[in-house]
Amino acid sequence: MRDLTEEEAEDMMISAQKVGRVVEKFFKGTSLTMTIQDGPQAGQTVPHVHMHVIPRIKGDWANNDDIYDALDSKKGVDNDERKPRTTEEMKQEADQLSIFFDQYKEE
Repeated sequence: MRDLTEEEAEDMMISAQKVGRVVEKFFKGTSLTMTIQDGPQAGQTVPHVHMHVIPRIKGDWANNDDIYDALDSKKGVDNDERKPRTTEEMKQEADQLSIFFDQYKEE
């Protein structure tokens, strides 16, 4: 994140806002948690900037901040034990979500 230009950072935040609207609607969330881990000591495990956009619902964690422990645990997304999704699974999800992005094509 720190290496982005101001314009790139603005674009990233606007994109995250658009993605958030879509995933919140698609996954029937009522709120979003958005996180950026910028650097290894912040928990960044891949060497590129990205934002986690997580749809939330009331009561999904007993203590709201427990989501950060879950994201940081070995049971999270970035661990060796997690079976990667297939290309077909990712394509299917992308196809399902793509209809929600049609409204942004003109912007």
